[in-house]
Amino acid sequence: MTSPQSTPPFCFTKAQRLLSPNDFKRVFDNPVKKIHSEHLLLFVQTGMPEQTHARLGLAITKKKVKLAVMRNRLKRLTREQFRHTAPMLGVVDVVLIVKKNYTKETDLHGELTHIFEKLSTLFPVDNSQ
Repeated sequence: MTSPQSTPPFCFTKAQRLLSPNDFKRVFDNPVKKIHSEHLLLFVQTGMPEQTHARLGLAITKKKVKLAVMRNRLKRLTREQFRHTAPMLGVVDVVLIVKKNYTKETDLHGELTHIFEKLSTLFPVDNSQ
């Protein structure tokens, strides 16, 4: 079993997830930045003072993505993209929502790559600590 300090750089732990409704509310109420793509929207808020890493929240509703298979696929793709981007991110909380319905043919991977690249350039890791 590994300690929290020695976790591999490309993992997605429970500590990297937004879990409480208050965390989601804080991000939705006062986002520092909103990053758009055609179908997706990423709300960004600076992290809490005691926080040491970026955290991800997913708010993918049935109303926008009807099929559970497609909702779960989007969640998997988003977590994977976050996993690869997190080591380059500063201390931020991000929540992804779907703003427009999409089909199987939609390039979700491309949209996720685009918004997470933008996120990493706007909120890079602070190495001065």
